[in-house]
Amino acid sequence: MTTATIQSNPPRIHETNSVAGIAAPSSPHSFGTVPVDVPRAFRNLRMMRLLSRIGHAFNEAGVEVLLLKGAALNLTLYTRPDERAMDDLDLLVRPCDIEAACAALEGLGGLRGKSQVREDFFPKYHYEVEYTLGRIYPVKIDLHVRPFRPLRYSQTVPESALWADAEVLDVGGAKMLHPSPDDMLIHLATHSAIHGNGRDSWLKDIATWIERFGDQIDWARFVQKASSWRLHYAIQFALDVVEQKLGVTIPAEAKASLKGQRVTWPDRLTVKQAPFDASRPTRHVCVSAICTPNLAFVLSYLWGMTIPDKTHMADWYSGRHFGWLPTAHVLRLCGPVFGKIPKLRDFLCRVEVRDSKVHGIGVFARRRFGSGEVISRFAGRKANHKGMYIVPQVNSNGETVRVELSGDVRFLNHSCSANATLDRFALVAVKPIPAGKEITIDYGPVACSCRDRDVKGSSCSEASENGVSAK
Repeated sequence: MTTATIQSNPPRIHETNSVAGIAAPSSPHSFGTVPVDVPRAFRNLRMMRLLSRIGHAFNEAGVEVLLLKGAALNLTLYTRPDERAMDDLDLLVRPCDIEAACAALEGLGGLRGKSQVREDFFPKYHYEVEYTLGRIYPVKIDLHVRPFRPLRYSQTVPESALWADAEVLDVGGAKMLHPSPDDMLIHLATHSAIHGNGRDSWLKDIATWIERFGDQIDWARFVQKASSWRLHYAIQFALDVVEQKLGVTIPAEAKASLKGQRVTWPDRLTVKQAPFDASRPTRHVCVSAICTPNLAFVLSYLWGMTIPDKTHMADWYSGRHFGWLPTAHVLRLCGPVFGKIPKLRDFLCRVEVRDSKVHGIGVFARRRFGSGEVISRFAGRKANHKGMYIVPQVNSNGETVRVELSGDVRFLNHSCSANATLDRFALVAVKPIPAGKEITIDYGPVACSCRDRDVKGSSCSEASENGVSAK
């Protein structure tokens, strides 16, 4: 069992790893004779403190969490706080714990980011959801339900992967997990490969891990896992680049065994397409469909892609009548054409989500709305827990139900002088809203501190611009 702590002892400073081809960070600051990248060290240590808070929140919620990439590497591989930069915190939880994990992050003040895919695709078809935690120094958190993005791997890599042999970490008194030496190498190499081996830091991670923990890896088991999870081609691709650029390789017998595994065209096509999933979405869907095993799963994915459910379609059309759902589908299918006609574009895209001065990102009007006008509607998802995005609404039967906000309305910010409200699954203007104005709602009597400071007649968005926090 591996144990690491960030609680009391300062990080040790030593000479950087002797991996060829990667330069040490330059900085005018130094500790003794070793240069220190102070901004990077400060950011990493701050992120580790935040990680400890998250770990305690997950422990209290009974959610096991497994650290991936930067956080895990800084606690197990690198000893200097500036040796490996962290862009975000990657956390893996079990699919059955995702609701509790989201609630824990939201309880800490985490804001959910705008999804790169449809919200109803997570967690069944998409592997992660993004949060931002912290106001002065915001940190991005990627909450994963599976280790890798390609849809094919959701069927070839078992849910128990990385969990079965995970080792314990103590992070400021919180119990967290990290992958075993062989599982960590599998994850690092696969992650690098499906992103086109695009960063030297990823290659350095792989090379340094092999040098440091190679003698602890059961290489026969490593190859067996890689092959049974259909990751051997991706891993081989990454390891070949590491050997070519950095001169570090795995034992010859393991290398020969890995190269001897049968590679199929779906293995190759998945790795070839993965770096372009965001820029070539149509090809991404096609490759996912033809490369993913389990026909029933693939058909449900294609059905959901071509004929979305009411939760998603509610964002496309604000009307509610007998034929609203077919109308919404027509507008969705014709959206690319209608989007070239300004008036139709403004009718279809009534609001937009972008950066806000109030908090993180917010919802803004694309056209003028009059008082009492329905801005948009949302379907919501039934929820049995409390949280930042959970609101009570009255359904068609007159019953008050608790639902999770979905679509653009999830990003509505608070104002004590709100210009809109949520009423019967609709966002309704309570005063005239000009085009370009941020749309806000009142979260409730304890939503912000401006009421305690007697900021009467001033909205929180206005207060924020004058240096008064809205939250």
